[in-house]
Amino acid sequence: MKKESDRCFEVLVGCHELLGHGSGKLIYRDGEEKTPSFVDPITGETYESCYEKGELYNEKFGSISTSYEECRADTCAFFFAPMPEVYTLFGFKEDEVDTLLWVQVYDQCRRAIIGL
Repeated sequence: MKKESDRCFEVLVGCHELLGHGSGKLIYRDGEEKTPSFVDPITGETYESCYEKGELYNEKFGSISTSYEECRADTCAFFFAPMPEVYTLFGFKEDEVDTLLWVQVYDQCRRAIIGL
């Protein structure tokens, strides 16, 4: 645990920064003023949504924008960090992944208790 904790935390931080913050995109109407439609990958439901010209993320979410963004990035990190494929992307060997996955879980529990 002591040996692998920092390495696992690097994976979590990488997922948070690269996939969490890095994947956010503001979607605006196209040049023809059409609202883009999206399909929810879980429910299959189609919906339309976008920002209007001149609108910004911080303006839409106001005082909670920073907290909401961090929550989104953490959600991405916790979603991707348990995936074995992610560890190999960060340069870990396949035979290390099982141990690292357990260390990741225990390390997050430990950090939560310390935070309390």
